[in-house]
Amino acid sequence: MDSSEGRATAGSRRAFLGGVGAMAMIGGAGCVTPESGGVTVDSAAAARIRDGLEKAGLEPPVETTIYANEGNDERGRWAQLVQHTLNETGLFEVEFRQLEWGQYEELFLNMADREENALVTLNLSGGWDPDDFVDMLFHSDNHAPNGLNVNHFADDTVDGLLDAGRAIADVDQRRELYQELQERLIAESPVSILRYGEETTVYRRDRVDGWQQAPFPGIEYDPVYAPHADSYVERSDGEELVVDAISSISNPDPVVMHDTTSNMATSLVYEGLLGVDFEGTPRPRLATDWEQLDETTYRFDLREDVTFHNGEEFTADHVQFSFDRYEGTPREADVFDWYDGVDVLGDHELELTLVQPYGPLETTIGLPIVPLATDDDLDLSETPVGTGPYEFAGRTPGEDWRLERFDDHWFDGTDAVPETPPVERIRIRILTSGPARQAALESGELDVSTAIPSGSLDGFESDEEYGVSQTMAGEFDFLIYPTYLEPFDRTDVRRGIDQLLPRERIVEDVYAGRGEPGYVPIPPLLEEYTDPSFEAYIREEYYD
Repeated sequence: MDSSEGRATAGSRRAFLGGVGAMAMIGGAGCVTPESGGVTVDSAAAARIRDGLEKAGLEPPVETTIYANEGNDERGRWAQLVQHTLNETGLFEVEFRQLEWGQYEELFLNMADREENALVTLNLSGGWDPDDFVDMLFHSDNHAPNGLNVNHFADDTVDGLLDAGRAIADVDQRRELYQELQERLIAESPVSILRYGEETTVYRRDRVDGWQQAPFPGIEYDPVYAPHADSYVERSDGEELVVDAISSISNPDPVVMHDTTSNMATSLVYEGLLGVDFEGTPRPRLATDWEQLDETTYRFDLREDVTFHNGEEFTADHVQFSFDRYEGTPREADVFDWYDGVDVLGDHELELTLVQPYGPLETTIGLPIVPLATDDDLDLSETPVGTGPYEFAGRTPGEDWRLERFDDHWFDGTDAVPETPPVERIRIRILTSGPARQAALESGELDVSTAIPSGSLDGFESDEEYGVSQTMAGEFDFLIYPTYLEPFDRTDVRRGIDQLLPRERIVEDVYAGRGEPGYVPIPPLLEEYTDPSFEAYIREEYYD
């Protein structure tokens, strides 16, 4: 999820809701005029909405509320642009509200069950496989609160395409299926994709050396020490690296973790069987080797002499336990969409059986492996414990989250990455205000920031004291409709709104031109699945 919290390891990309945002003022809370990109009531899109309201027997304006979470000011700004756009048609009367993240999460995870009259603004980060961006968000098996299909959208055609795409490994066949899926989703419009984001980090050159940019929200701090990605960072004094997060860590237990900040805070704590480097290639992590025996069976050789932070010795039993533990939890679909069981062949060898062929397995199986003591003696929601290069050292709620180098980490070093992380400690400061983050970086209170306001980045890029690292991200901003309530249960109303949304203004005015307008849920980062001719067809057929 992207609430601005949480994240998954680079090797276990799951869908996370959230939204890294930055502070900026929205000029005059008032209206958006036609001259500045507003809407004329007689536009084709507005006419589509009006016809839908008439068929539903509703007189405009229709009242609703658009929500954003506190601490993500850019999301709040684009939510207000959507609010003004809809209000300008005269067909809607939309209010705007911001909630603290915990309240916001409670709202959107339960909105369908409670029939909340709410338009919800979120960001979703996925991974290197297209399934990461669509299955949890649209499959009817993944209704919230145990999935990310928060408006309980259900469509047999969509389910069938999702199931087929997941079961195929051939890229050409999968590309065709996912193009058909995306066109179906645009036609139905349970959500509207608005913008593909960028991942940007600003750091002080006098203190930080060797920064590489990770492409997904939630793994922002993997570059500090990621042997599987040939990445590590040095700090001038080698002691404490001070970084930021825009909201508190919600819950660091992998089976309930929905937000990118919690994932961000634990990505150096947990490890999975495989990792994925920053170019999308699966790499060994807790598994040293793996082999596909048939369509539904894989054999894994596990690393020996690996110790958990609580002293347990890593074995195949930990893998079986960690996977089985997802059953009946909010993140159940991360595993049980594909997992049938583990056959433990020895302490460091296992066979994994799938319920059916599963194309994304190698980029999915990096799920965090946890100690066997978890459910009896160890509460991972309070004390995350893994095998990673850093261990949890404490937190002050609402203020910071602290990690210390784990001296018994298994990695022996290579020519690319040293045996021991050069940085001894990491402190993640919780700074919910964009101006506060920027001021902390400029004053030297922060060494690194991953959430500087978009409008300030040009200034940092021109200042030799700072390094700015940036890449297109595997994420998108999107608007969720309450499809369980009229008039939003009508496809024509949702399609009309989708066509009105001010995507270009959101990119230019809110994000200072950073990112790209978005229309379909598979972002450009996944080059094997993004076809310029398909994108052009979608724009011409549905938006121009």
